[in-house]
Formats: sequence, structure tokens, C-alpha cells
Amino acid sequence: MTKKHQVFRQLDSVTDKAAEYINYFAYHPSKDFTRKRKMDAKTFIKTTLGMQGNCLNKELADAFPKFSERMTASAYEQQKSKVNPRLFKVILYEFNSTLKQPALYRGYRLLAIDGSDFALPYDKHSPFLCNIQTRKTPSADNKLTTKGACLIHANILYDIANCCYLDCLLQSRKGMDERSAAVHMLQNLRLQHRYIVLMDRGYESFNLFEHGNRLPDCNYVVRLRTKDKGAIREISALPDQECDLEMTFNITNSAKQKEASPGVSQNQCPKSSL
Repeated sequence: MTKKHQVFRQLDSVTDKAAEYINYFAYHPSKDFTRKRKMDAKTFIKTTLGMQGNCLNKELADAFPKFSERMTASAYEQQKSKVNPRLFKVILYEFNSTLKQPALYRGYRLLAIDGSDFALPYDKHSPFLCNIQTRKTPSADNKLTTKGACLIHANILYDIANCCYLDCLLQSRKGMDERSAAVHMLQNLRLQHRYIVLMDRGYESFNLFEHGNRLPDCNYVVRLRTKDKGAIREISALPDQECDLEMTFNITNSAKQKEASPGVSQNQCPKSSL
């Protein structure tokens, strides 16, 4: 059996199990997916996972070449409205857990985090509505031309050596925060091996670095800006050597002691009221 066929076999096993327990993900377990239909729970899950970004009618035509087996787009939408989206997150986690012997790079899982925008159908009431520039150069009145669009920002955690996605966090394009998303995905990561995470420019932050330092088995490589517009510009001024320095000093909240001892630093602390 080839590796490709083995992956499909593992995915089929996970989706079959998810369809068996579909009542845990249905909004109305007592009645959803209880009647016999062309698109039962298993067919709905596999059809959704096989979609490639075309319009719904084209996706259904590709999934069901025989016209007698095909259902309408309305029928698919009705089945989709019964399911909580967390079903597909559980399928992702369960599928990744079937990877018992992952490919390693010198003993490490090699991961990458990046983000990408996806366009949604325009809806003026959508929470994902934002304004985007339609041209780079200003117009005659020195104002940039903008238009409304519905964009969703997907933050992806990807296993490079094993060619699989480990996690995904969706945010509004208008209020996205890639750094907090990266911290969230790394905190939820559960692996049996040490790993190295690669991140591009835009992820540099002392908060993310400190979280990476405190996570067990976590190592990271982040591309940094070192010019004037860099997010952590002070790094470019540091020498290429260890910069830690041990210091010993005394702190007091007494002004009299500070005056008596020039080497003592005063710390202004509010007095607690009892």
C-alpha cells in the first residue's frame, strides 16, 4: 500500500467514526440526521472535505458525476445548517493523531506558521466586512480609493515534513492578530517529539518569544526586520554575543535611607490601607 493510499484510508476511518457520532455535533441531536436521505452524515462530511473552492453547484457536480445521485445546493445547505463547525476541527485533530511515526528533521518535527486572507460573499452586515485599497497611488484629491469586502484571515500551523495541517485559527481581517494566534496554537499543540517552528516577518514580538521559551520541547526561528521600520529595532544595535549582565543593587521605599546611602535606589510604592 502506498503512502497516499494509507493516508486516504486513515482519513476514511476518521470520517466514518465522526459520522457515527454525528449526534454529538448536531444542533438538534434528537432529529438531525435521523431520516434516510441522499446526503447522510457520512456523505455530507466527505463532500465538504473534498471541496476545492468552486461554486457549490460545481462542487456537487464533481462529487456526484451521476445525475441520479446528485442533490441540489439547497439540500446540501440544509444539511450543513444542522452541524456545528467544530466537527471538522475534531476530524483534523483525530486524523493527526493517527500519525504514529511522523517524519522528523534531525529528531525534530519541522513546523511553520503563516496566515492568509480568504474572500467571502459580500454582506454589508457581515462581521468580516472591512475596507481594502483598490489602488496603490492616491487620486487627485490625495485620497486612496477603497471598497468594502468580506475577508477572513486564516492562521495556519503546518507540518512541513509530513505535509499535514495541525491547527487553524480564523480571525476577522479587520481585527486580526497573528502573534496572539500563533501563541494560542502553540499552547494547544500536543506532540510526542521536540519541534522547530518557522515564522516569517510580522510574528516578531517579545511576548511570543517568551511563550516559546516556556513551552516544553518548543524551538523557534523567526525572520526579523532589522531596519528603521522593524518591530524590534533595538535588536539590530545589539552585538553578536551574549548580552546578559548580572547586577546587584538595593531598593528601598524610604527617602531618608536613599539620602543616607547614595548607592540605594528608591521605589515609589503606594501604601496599602487596612
